[in-house]
Amino acid sequence: MTRTLEDEESTILIATVAGGLAFFLLGGLIYEVILGGFYEANLGSATGVLREVPIWWALVVSQLGLAAVVTYVFLHADVATASDGLRAGAIFGLLFGIAMAFDLYGVTNWSNVTVAFVEPFVTAVRMALGGAVIGWTLGMGSDTDEVATS
Repeated sequence: MTRTLEDEESTILIATVAGGLAFFLLGGLIYEVILGGFYEANLGSATGVLREVPIWWALVVSQLGLAAVVTYVFLHADVATASDGLRAGAIFGLLFGIAMAFDLYGVTNWSNVTVAFVEPFVTAVRMALGGAVIGWTLGMGSDTDEVATS
């Protein structure tokens, strides 16, 4: 099956939106529901840095931007299956998480060193799951579609 430029552009847009939705939902689940208490217990000395009510549109823009970056990287790495997206997302997330967590720890009082060591693994899980969605979406309609065998 030959894909047109319009098909490619549509797939990229769909992958970005699907990934953004996945990252948004996973962020809420992981950072609020599952690990909210952990992060609250490991805040640093900075006060007043967390909003009582998030600015939701800004979070949506952020997650779409993150999904666009991951989609772009995946396109150039030929990631087009959920399993490849899971694997690439985990690696990307771990490295990105190390960079961001230790950078923030090094220049802010937002959290303690425990968060700096835990956050890369949390980011790896979130990026792996979101990456699986993006990888699967990028492979839709191509001859690299995965078929579950178990």
